[in-house]
Amino acid sequence: MGWTVVDPDDLRRRIGILQSRGLLAEDLLDILLTTYNYSVVSPEAAGEIVGRFLSGKLDSPDMVYMLVDLSLKAEPEKTLRVLRLHGLVPEP
Repeated sequence: MGWTVVDPDDLRRRIGILQSRGLLAEDLLDILLTTYNYSVVSPEAAGEIVGRFLSGKLDSPDMVYMLVDLSLKAEPEKTLRVLRLHGLVPEP
């Protein structure tokens, strides 16, 4: 599951042009904040997420892509549902 069903290059391109990146970032952050698989988030990644959140830059394409990557590792099914909701991956 996870990246095996998502083309990373296509997803990066889609994220770059997505109008609702801020909403996507919030949805992904919700997944990461509620997962029991928190060990996939390194202290460095957590620090970057907090810093971007505090500076209001959580919705940059690179940051959203990082959130997708972490979320797919922590909660692949939930993440794929969110990505489908935002039109970034097709229905199965």
